[in-house]
Amino acid sequence: MQASILEFFSNISVPWLDQIAEAVTMLGEQYFFIAVITLIYWNISKREGIKLASAFLYSAFLNSLLKIVFHTPRPFEKLGTINAKRLQTATGYSFPSGHTQHSTTFFITLAQIIRRRWFSVIALVVIILIGVSRVYLGVHWPVDVIGGWILGVLVAYVFCSIVDSCTEDSSRLRRIFIGIQTVVILVTIFIFVLDLVYLKGSMKIEDFFKISGITSGGIYGYLIEERYFDFSAEDAGLVRKIARYIIGIAATIGIMTGLKIVLPEHYAADFFRYLLVGAWVTFFWPAAGIGLRLFNRRSRV
Repeated sequence: MQASILEFFSNISVPWLDQIAEAVTMLGEQYFFIAVITLIYWNISKREGIKLASAFLYSAFLNSLLKIVFHTPRPFEKLGTINAKRLQTATGYSFPSGHTQHSTTFFITLAQIIRRRWFSVIALVVIILIGVSRVYLGVHWPVDVIGGWILGVLVAYVFCSIVDSCTEDSSRLRRIFIGIQTVVILVTIFIFVLDLVYLKGSMKIEDFFKISGITSGGIYGYLIEERYFDFSAEDAGLVRKIARYIIGIAATIGIMTGLKIVLPEHYAADFFRYLLVGAWVTFFWPAAGIGLRLFNRRSRV
């Protein structure tokens, strides 16, 4: 049945539908997520920004780990009749769909932040369209998308509940993040050693180390910044907010692309590169921005 669904989409494929599907699937990719998360974290609400970031990052980490556990081949690797498109976004294993899970967690969490019915409707439509686009493009099985939807919803509601329950108790949120990050680091070390000793490059683990890196850099960066600098996202005029967003996002992209040129092509280098991206967003740029008077410290009563 899954093959029949994929062949149906392949048979109705036409250039204008391909363009729509590729445009939709781009809403489930890293640059879009980074642009929105940094906007909220730096300029709107630090607490809501870390809620969105933590839900998204931990959902992505779980997804990348499950891909390794199941190591399911992609449809175009099994079915010779499928003419897959946008293959640059299909670098790892198939189940569960990363684009689907990431976008589901992201848009549901964002809907919980915005709390407007019209946005919730838009979010639901986008989530469905991204999932369908992955099947249309031939890079995921239908079950991958269903799994991504289910996991994305669960992670979104879990982390919204966690962060909301710690509104008046930042130390509890800190302990929760440290506990989860301990698991993230231990799992990362385990997979690193497993590859060195046993796998020896036989499995696709590059995406896992990218996600582990940006998750570690982002969460640890937040915890350090919160303790020693504690910037305010709200306390600034429009001009300063525009300036710090443009400079910050430009540097973020510069780190992602610039280090890729100079660092060797290896998952350990990818881990380091993405760790710096996460740390830049949550720690280095707010800390530097305070010195440049683009950010203010949050006033404490």
